[in-house]
Amino acid sequence: MPRETVHKSATAEVLLTDAARLDAGRFAVAAAWHRDHFLDDLGGRAVDPVLLAETARQAAIHLSHRFHGVPQGHHFVLGELAVELDGPLPAPDTAPLTLGLDAQCLRAPQHPRRTKLELDATVRTRHRRLGRARVRWEVLEPHRYALLRKRGTADAGAEPAPKPTRAVPLAPSRVGQQQDRDVLLSADPARADHWWLRLDLDHPVLFDHPSDHIPGMALVAAFRQAALVTTADPARYVRSLITRFTSFGELDLPVSVTAEHVGDAASTGRAVEILLRAEQGGRELASTRVVCALPCADHRLAGATC
Repeated sequence: MPRETVHKSATAEVLLTDAARLDAGRFAVAAAWHRDHFLDDLGGRAVDPVLLAETARQAAIHLSHRFHGVPQGHHFVLGELAVELDGPLPAPDTAPLTLGLDAQCLRAPQHPRRTKLELDATVRTRHRRLGRARVRWEVLEPHRYALLRKRGTADAGAEPAPKPTRAVPLAPSRVGQQQDRDVLLSADPARADHWWLRLDLDHPVLFDHPSDHIPGMALVAAFRQAALVTTADPARYVRSLITRFTSFGELDLPVSVTAEHVGDAASTGRAVEILLRAEQGGRELASTRVVCALPCADHRLAGATC
């Protein structure tokens, strides 16, 4: 797939391989996950669900350009990005894992004067259903985007909470990574369940191309890392991750990430739900609800305990 159609600079970061229209609003999208990609690393146990979220994001961009007439150079503003899995994703292998998305991609009818689109896809591989992915976004022409960013930068003028000088990056193994540069969180020495976003502006994946704000996928990946630290249970997998974006994040200001258990935090036999928030200067940038569950050998028999 041409890299410009998914807004990537490096060909190696393109996950899509093909797309075709099936009817007015339904599309078939093919993708391939390669081994040792930053977003597929969970210590070798399973593919990271963030990789599925990135696949859906690329599908949304490609379908917008190719089938919905969105010109190159327009900006895509994420509103929601979600994945809901039927079970743990397969473990990475030496060969690429091919998958297909049966996607509905339509303009949102409640916004006739704005270009808002929605993608809802069922994801399968090797005749096995993996789950669903959902994306909501708005397309802005360059002038309107520039006005929006100028206003957003002015709103970010409030004095942010200073980042602690003793904030220590988490160990890669705690967040399911192998390299220090892929760790997106630093611990706050004064508070548990509170971290500071740690960004490498030269990261080859998260900053594959220049950006004037914190990429949405950087926040999604940081949320997944925070969920892994919060549950502290390697047996659990992320069953669902639903992220809603509310504000642009500025690259030069600190971002705090907090976690809060929803419901019974001590649950061991069923799913655990966590609410995560990213804030900058008193503004919420995004929030995520993550459900972490124990794998079940037979979902039909043990569904209620998952």
